[in-house]
Amino acid sequence: MAIESQAPGVVRVARQVLSTIVTNTALQIPGVLRMAQTSDQWSRLLNREMPRQGVALTVRDNVVSTDLYIVVASGVNIVEVGAAVQEEVASALEEMVGMQVREVNVYIQDVA
Repeated sequence: MAIESQAPGVVRVARQVLSTIVTNTALQIPGVLRMAQTSDQWSRLLNREMPRQGVALTVRDNVVSTDLYIVVASGVNIVEVGAAVQEEVASALEEMVGMQVREVNVYIQDVA
């Protein structure tokens, strides 16, 4: 005889929590200095619309996609830093909130 357990309600994670997880994870990657801000010169020059905090999220059916806009340190391998950010952000979202990750797009906005 199997006993089924029913959850007493629903757990919902606010978008800001997801954004915080993405930001904190990205900032822990060696070579990432900070999230890009809308005031950064390259976002204006490239004519690219950028979210104020450097993170944009799309959530559909418990699947998340995110765009990160970051500033990296000079002298680092930009491609390696970007790949590390992609891997770690995807892993953090999957482990911390149990969401599937469709894509993590990293945009290097500046080198400082």
